[in-house]
Amino acid sequence: MIYIIIPPIIVVGILGWILRPRKSMTKRGKIAVLITTISQLFVAIVTVIFQLLHNAAGRTEVSDISNICFEVGVGLVGGAILAVVGFAIRRKWEIAKGIGFGICIAIIVLILELYLLEWLGGV
Repeated sequence: MIYIIIPPIIVVGILGWILRPRKSMTKRGKIAVLITTISQLFVAIVTVIFQLLHNAAGRTEVSDISNICFEVGVGLVGGAILAVVGFAIRRKWEIAKGIGFGICIAIIVLILELYLLEWLGGV
């Protein structure tokens, strides 16, 4: 399973390096990075909390609520990708780059969340 996840991590790392924030980044770009990243972190934390509560009840499988929360996180990444396309079409490059960098962080959070959920679920 680890061999499947290495190529996406490499691609995300390269994209993150290309889209990394510069010192000249505007306030709008910084806010775009924060909104994209914080929303994904919030969903990941809620997902892990629900899985820990499920495990505390004595169940060993992955919780349905945790699965739904994980899917919401994937939906947030998909929405952010659509937002990048929209801002790029409108030529708001700084915001698009900020959201793109936030997506890179969000995908890394999703990968870590998936591994943590599977570990907690006993898979």
